[in-house]
Amino acid sequence: MKLQRFLRNHLQRHCPNDLHQEPWCTCGSPNHVRMLIFRMDGWPATVFVPEDCELTAAQLGRAIPGARVESLTDAELDAVYLETELGRMQPFDKAFAPAVYMDHNLTQFDTLVFCPKMFSGQNGECFRVPTKEFRALVLTVVLPLFPVIVPAAEA
Repeated sequence: MKLQRFLRNHLQRHCPNDLHQEPWCTCGSPNHVRMLIFRMDGWPATVFVPEDCELTAAQLGRAIPGARVESLTDAELDAVYLETELGRMQPFDKAFAPAVYMDHNLTQFDTLVFCPKMFSGQNGECFRVPTKEFRALVLTVVLPLFPVIVPAAEA
């Protein structure tokens, strides 16, 4: 199962009335997000960032003093992004555990749009979910990862 489908199914189970299909995706809008995965102190860490922002392990490490942050190897990323069942992926046994972070810029939007670009360009359907519900369900920790982005209209 691809990560985007896993995320969508997870949200569908827990907040079905708030999840909406996005038939006309406008990639690049400021409320569009993508997911990055790092290793932090030996454990997986999931980070949600604005779609057009790049985040390195060094940048994430500076945002979380004392944490040892590493990028995943190509083989580990392949296991995450390929068509696999999340319960069998190495080295992770849960997609969002134990640490989930979100750039502070994303909290200024009422809704977040998740689209294929956030998953390394894999094809899939875009969907929209209210930011408040997403944060409560996924239990994100908000960090100032990037300078303040001037909000534009949500797409």
